[in-house]
Amino acid sequence: MPIYLLQLSSSLRKAFLFLLLSGFLPLYSLTPGEELTTVTVQFEMNRDMIFSERAYESAVRKAVEAAMAEGPADLLIFPEYLGVFASLIPWNSYLLEDKPFEQVWQDIIRDRPALTSLKDLFSSGSSDTEDFLDSLWGSLSREYSVYILGGTRFYYDTEKRGVFNQAVVYSPEGRVLYSQYKYFLTEFEEDILGLSAGDIKDADGFRVKDHHIRLTICRDTFLREWEEVNRTGELWIDIKANGTAYTSDQVSLFSRALPARLIQTEIPYGITACLTGVFLDLLWEGESSIIYNDNKESIICLAKTESYDRFEILRNTIP
Repeated sequence: MPIYLLQLSSSLRKAFLFLLLSGFLPLYSLTPGEELTTVTVQFEMNRDMIFSERAYESAVRKAVEAAMAEGPADLLIFPEYLGVFASLIPWNSYLLEDKPFEQVWQDIIRDRPALTSLKDLFSSGSSDTEDFLDSLWGSLSREYSVYILGGTRFYYDTEKRGVFNQAVVYSPEGRVLYSQYKYFLTEFEEDILGLSAGDIKDADGFRVKDHHIRLTICRDTFLREWEEVNRTGELWIDIKANGTAYTSDQVSLFSRALPARLIQTEIPYGITACLTGVFLDLLWEGESSIIYNDNKESIICLAKTESYDRFEILRNTIP
């Protein structure tokens, strides 16, 4: 059987859900009464949101309001890199015009010669960005009484003396519940941005309503090593910032990420959350999805976004 049955018709998906909810298909370790409602936000980046902290907060708040419009949820999921854009707010005067990324960097170091690398730029403002994001996401998680995976940010670890691509989860009490560093960096992150890689052994995952939730950050999900680390649990989340056009080749590439990993584990459900939008000469595209591992050598798509290049929301309750 094929491992990735994403092209099921709407009627077949409904039939599958009926069988699942009726008890004809296995529910793994999720038991009745332990429903978990997730809302996946396929966020669309735009340049206006980095012009001020107020503009950034407004964009994020509108996304949360839209995600919660249909009622309470247990977990909101935002994509990779969303917090990274907050790091650019102090440099917004250099971003008023549409320029290539390299030109913007040259303009900055012309005025700030002490910044010898992009790593210096992100590490210099890491503490302020951390405080801003913790305050923003913390207040939203308290206000809506929901766990929030707020995407990733560039975090300077003073102990390790490196800048990491860090995912952060906030509890309904507004506190940081869990954080995880990206392990398998892209060439751009490693060679251009100067980021450091995390340790895969530190990725324990987190719990919501006593469900063990696993997490990988974009490129990490292509590594088979995660199949051992994330062997068990109820949900595996992959947050992405796919920085290229979503062509047929990319569709095929996505199938070799979370679907290929999930089927080798005992985890029944998977969620992919994608960043979209255009900024400077960069773009991000990709379909967000919710998939099910039927433990019979196939992966079934329960839902996916209709677009790959704009804001959308996927709401799902499991089992």
